[in-house]
Amino acid sequence: MRILLRIGLSLGLCSALGLAACSPPVKSDNIETASTNVWQLINDASHLNFISIKKGTVVENHSFSELSGSVNAAGDARILIALDSVQTNIDIRNERMRTYLFETNTTPTATLTTKLDMTQFADMKIGARQEISATIVVHMHGKTESLGADMIVTRLGANKIAVESREPILVHIDSFGMTAGVEKLRELAKLPSITPVVPISFSLVFER
Repeated sequence: MRILLRIGLSLGLCSALGLAACSPPVKSDNIETASTNVWQLINDASHLNFISIKKGTVVENHSFSELSGSVNAAGDARILIALDSVQTNIDIRNERMRTYLFETNTTPTATLTTKLDMTQFADMKIGARQEISATIVVHMHGKTESLGADMIVTRLGANKIAVESREPILVHIDSFGMTAGVEKLRELAKLPSITPVVPISFSLVFER
């Protein structure tokens, strides 16, 4: 009798609230209609690299190991770079960059923001790739600069996407007040020159 009573109450509740309220949730792979529309950056799967050129011909790769950020439903993207996490494969150079170039004691992070049109990704199938162009606003070292960027968006899964630079983005160090810092690095390393233009590339993975 108790079991029948519970079944009756359940059916009555479903009738009162509408069938949708008591139906199991329907899974969707649509970017616009999934249960959450905030995409969080996955640090372990993401990379942001930059290249330095010394003596005119010696090219070296560097990176940052700590990234965070998100893209919301409106397409507002914000990425934070922990400048203390710079990795150059040489400990003393890491320390010099933190101290003299980025000055992380006063400016510990760099911020990248952009605006994306999320509707253009709504019907992307898993494995599909799409090229986009956007303006990235970079706030670093107390300065702000807007840079054009061509990117590739790849849908890795129902709830995972990758955003990659299609080609390196060129950053001029004087735009961020870092000329003196680069000159200090050059003096300490006893180099004839360090090129004041830095190519940056990235591969960022987001999940919701």
